[in-house]
Amino acid sequence: MKERIEKYLELTKPKVTLLNLLVGITCFTLAAFPSVDPLKLAIFSLAGYLACGGCGALNSVYDHDTDKIMERTSRRAIPSGAITPRRALLFGFLLTGAGVSISYLSFNMLTAFMMVLGAAFYLGVYTVLLKRTTSWNVVIGGAAGCFAAFSGWTAVANSLSLAPLLISTVDFLWTPGHLWGLGMKKIKEYRNAGIPMLPVVAGLKRTVQAIFVFNLATVSSTLIFPAVGLTGWVYLVVAVSAGVWFTLETVKVVSSPSGSRGFRVFLVSIPYLAVLMSGLLLDKIVVLS
Repeated sequence: MKERIEKYLELTKPKVTLLNLLVGITCFTLAAFPSVDPLKLAIFSLAGYLACGGCGALNSVYDHDTDKIMERTSRRAIPSGAITPRRALLFGFLLTGAGVSISYLSFNMLTAFMMVLGAAFYLGVYTVLLKRTTSWNVVIGGAAGCFAAFSGWTAVANSLSLAPLLISTVDFLWTPGHLWGLGMKKIKEYRNAGIPMLPVVAGLKRTVQAIFVFNLATVSSTLIFPAVGLTGWVYLVVAVSAGVWFTLETVKVVSSPSGSRGFRVFLVSIPYLAVLMSGLLLDKIVVLS
């Protein structure tokens, strides 16, 4: 029973889901601060995980044929035979539907609509239309992550403003370099599966050039917050320090393109985004304390 539960949890792609949820929680907290209701935050976190995790399960159903080919994904729940595609499909629909429903009943229609749009973009535009057809898949598909920020903010404010738009911009620019770094490490697997990731189509040299452009744009976008007066010195220190670290790691892969260095950028990009979100929250706490 425990192993089966773990396999269903695996379908929700916890690492990806939690990172997206962190963005949503950050926006929720910033919109509500200083009057953050712990219960409402917990409800949003549950709804966000269900909606995002459900999309992860549905994505796994659609991709189970290519997942079976790739060594990195061949032991996942569906390719390994632990869960049938039909059950995973039902599971994904139930989770996504539950997340959207909770958002509608507990918050507002706009938040539920943002989650629906995020699911539609991730599953329809990225998974079905782009992932197997173009090397621009993760660039355009990266817009799906923007809806985590929108959902978090609208759950409190029932409207959008500059802050969630800027946070979603950071997330959008961050996504390509993050996934191309992984693609550099797993280039043979993506090639065998017929997925036209940029390293497969363009090679390592052009890929690291693209990574440099997007990562530099990401770091630059993080500095807009203090420039327009949305944050103070605490966030500025965090953003600059983390940006220097992230840029140095990017320069390393540009100077010596390889799968291992690309994977290092992929690994570093995860705590980088988490540190930025933490910096936004810490700045708000310090400024208003």
